[in-house]
Amino acid sequence: MSKLFIPYIMGDLKFIENLKTLSEAGADIIEIGVPFSDPVADGSTIMNAGAKAIEAGVNINFIFEKLIQYKETISSKYVLMTYYNIISSYGENEFLKKCEEAGVYGLIIPDLPFELTQKFKKDYPNKNIKIISIIAMTTSKDRIERIAKKAEGFIYTVTMNATTGENGQFHPELQRKIQLIKGVTDVPVVAGFGIRNQEHVKDIGRIADGVVIGSEIVKKFAENKPDETFQYLRSIRMPLDQI
Repeated sequence: MSKLFIPYIMGDLKFIENLKTLSEAGADIIEIGVPFSDPVADGSTIMNAGAKAIEAGVNINFIFEKLIQYKETISSKYVLMTYYNIISSYGENEFLKKCEEAGVYGLIIPDLPFELTQKFKKDYPNKNIKIISIIAMTTSKDRIERIAKKAEGFIYTVTMNATTGENGQFHPELQRKIQLIKGVTDVPVVAGFGIRNQEHVKDIGRIADGVVIGSEIVKKFAENKPDETFQYLRSIRMPLDQI
């Protein structure tokens, strides 16, 4: 089984077009960022993309509407990366129902801690939407095991103590912690933050079940020609198939 390619795009006016491009390039699961005014996990590239999307009038209703309209044309699974305030303002139950209607596979909620995530799951036991767990490098062994045993869909492991898109070294404990997580869960364990090229993909892909790439892909869609972006995406997909 090849490793998972999980790219991120901002939910902007062109997100359906970009979603289809990612799907055609071999993405397994696509993260769609819901633009939010006060993100806490995002670096400057994604923050700027979110601000532009908001300025253009994009909101969660626009994203749901477009996904409902085009879901039959997208072959990859897709998840929403959103902050809890958006879900709360929409209404938890209504938000989950809309996700199901829109064909959403799962939710990544960076500002919802493990304990509240478990309460959220308990409040909606019949939901068909996966709530994706995030594990940081600062997380203790005991807490890692508790999170991993309750995980669904996949586990998103953060490679460094930073926000998305930052340059820097992957955490020295990354390999050990990924191995620990994989030992106590049955779902894929993927890694993200700071991954941007084939060398990173090969390095991380040897230990994780897949990679998440966000800021670099947002940059490519914003700055490059479509064929250049597609070639970049294929350059990420190919080594994942070869590991």
